[in-house]
Order: sequence, then structure tokens, then C-alpha cells
Amino acid sequence: DETIPLFKDVLAMYNGRAPLIIELKTAGGNAAKLCEGVFKLLDDYKGLYCVESFDPRCLLWLKKNRPEVCRGQLAQNFLKNPSGMGRVFDFVLTFMLENFLTRPDFIAYKFSDRKNLSNVLCLKLWKLQGASWTLRNKAVYHEALGEGLIPIFEKFEP
Repeated sequence: DETIPLFKDVLAMYNGRAPLIIELKTAGGNAAKLCEGVFKLLDDYKGLYCVESFDPRCLLWLKKNRPEVCRGQLAQNFLKNPSGMGRVFDFVLTFMLENFLTRPDFIAYKFSDRKNLSNVLCLKLWKLQGASWTLRNKAVYHEALGEGLIPIFEKFEP
């Protein structure tokens, strides 16, 4: 009998009481339509938020249509963990070759893959904030903090 709340219900529940990280998950080439729908709701939201996505088309949409919104590129080594979109796409996403177009404000790279040369170069050359996902215990939390990375948690065990 559990239900998944609608996005508008989540926004109403938080009502600006805490900053939100909103991840856009695309399917079937729906990046523009997804962004348009999400921002119909976010345009009236008074709280702080940033938006992140694995799909660079979402970041490109944000850059063109909502340049004031903090946007982040989610990434990992898709050569080790294929996306199902093909090797060329996985190569482009792994090495974030689209970042010169999307110009993210931060990069959230999978913690175990964070030493990827492209990630290191993008963070340093463009002076971007790095984040790491998903941290699940104190040891990796402290390691991420020691490297100046913002932690993103999931199933955290103290």
C-alpha cells in the first residue's frame, strides 16, 4: 500500500525548509520534455535547490533555459558499468567530453571512480566543486571530505 509521492508533493513537503538536490533521470530521449515539466513546478518553488543529471542533454537545456540554476554533471566509469547506450556514448560520458558545452557548476563522480583523469582535469582546469556519490560509511565520508569533495549519502551506516 506504499505510494511514491509526486514531485509537486515533495516540493510542498519541503516548502523551502532544506536545500534540495534534484536528479533528473531521462528515458528514451525525453531530456527537454522532462526539464520543461520539472521547471513548471520549480519556477514557483521558493527554496534552494540544484539540479544534476547523468544526461548531458539536461545540463545543456539548463544552460540555455535556466542559466541561473546550479547544475551538476553526474558521472562514473561507464566503461566498467555500461549504460546500455553503446560504447561510444559510454566513453563520452565517462570522460565527460560534453562538459565544454554544458559547463556544469559541479561534478558528482562515483566515489570509487573519482580518480578518472578526466574528472581530475575538469575539476582543476575549470575550478569546479567536486562531489562523490554514494558514500555509505564514515571511512569513505572522511576520505571524501579530506579530498575536498561534497558527500552524497545513501544507506549510510554510522
